[in-house]
Amino acid sequence: MASTVNFIDFDTKRYLPEQYVDGLSSDLLYGPDANRIRYQDAKKEDINYLPLHLRTPYNLASVMAKIPNELCLLMQQGIVKPLIMMLTEAWDLFDTYLWTANLPYPPDFGNVPYSDVIRFFTSRSIAEENVTWVVPNYDHIEQIKFMKEKGYKITCKFLNFDYNLETLKLITGTNRPRQKRFKKHYSCLLNGTPRNHRYGITYEVWRRGLIPKGHVSSCAYIEQTEGKGNKYINDSVTTEQFLSKFDGWQEHNNKFISSLPIVFDGKNNQHWKDQGTNHLSGDYNEKDIFETSFLWVASETKKTTDGIFLTEKTWKPIAHGNPFCINGDAGSLKLLKSLGFKTFDKFWDESYDETNDVERVKMIAQIVEDLCSKTLPELQGLNEQMLPILEHNQMLLKTSPQWKNLMEDLSNV
Repeated sequence: MASTVNFIDFDTKRYLPEQYVDGLSSDLLYGPDANRIRYQDAKKEDINYLPLHLRTPYNLASVMAKIPNELCLLMQQGIVKPLIMMLTEAWDLFDTYLWTANLPYPPDFGNVPYSDVIRFFTSRSIAEENVTWVVPNYDHIEQIKFMKEKGYKITCKFLNFDYNLETLKLITGTNRPRQKRFKKHYSCLLNGTPRNHRYGITYEVWRRGLIPKGHVSSCAYIEQTEGKGNKYINDSVTTEQFLSKFDGWQEHNNKFISSLPIVFDGKNNQHWKDQGTNHLSGDYNEKDIFETSFLWVASETKKTTDGIFLTEKTWKPIAHGNPFCINGDAGSLKLLKSLGFKTFDKFWDESYDETNDVERVKMIAQIVEDLCSKTLPELQGLNEQMLPILEHNQMLLKTSPQWKNLMEDLSNV
């Protein structure tokens, strides 16, 4: 008889500030397929997990201090196992870039985020091999292999689960790629967290006079510095330095900055409401954006550490049945293809996926400009040619078995 998989009812949100808690992912474990129990009811013959929903790997101290002694004892005995759920933010938990940088000191594995988290458990006699992480990025396998080749011991289990994919798959059934009626050539909606590559693509479509042909938004200009934050690694780039690499910046910068912010509909991105019945009831419905514009420019979150992170910005056009470009980490399209999705290299140059951030922005802007030179009826025809790709991607997303796979993996751990 198979063991029952249980999740201990423990609310991380009670013990951490909101900005540190992955509140969205906690909803997954309250569904019909997730069996919640009190820790007092945990049985040795079952598989019992204590879910800890975290956005960052840095803030466990206050949570661990609130765990009852009886629950700690169950984890020491292996009857309950810690389950670290970090599903909406991607981190290089091992700071692998430190081992490839020319540092004046040897990297200290004891100070990487992974080790910081594990110490919270091992200092309480909770075995490292009993800790399971569930993460959204697809790089942890290579990162762990890299660290083990360096001689470091990593005994935790790691499972992959993409929360954004799971939420966006719920709206695939309400969208039909064949039913598009385009009023705009593209969408580039960036009224969120300011990042250099997002200002870059906004500047490029502005400079080329393409704003009127798209659904476009951007936050106000904020000068910032992006980089790994290590004083021995000279990779910091300010917004001004980044944008100075684009044609005409010195001539047009004041005019461009004064044109910001660009407001589309005055609404905030609430993709977590754009699903299921809420998607149809009007709480926050983005369907019209995708039905009336051809190309979606996904300007991804982009981390300053190594790895590729796909978010709702990429899964949205797939769920809605639209073609897309990804202004994000190098290798994003390659990753999608490895997952079985198809992209659009038959229709435009996708070598931007292999180049640096500045060149990637320029190449995507050129794709947008080329599409804007076409009439809307021509885009309707292009959409017809793309239907096999659009429908394939949508169906692959809709039928993703990752939740079933996660539950099976947890039962086998």
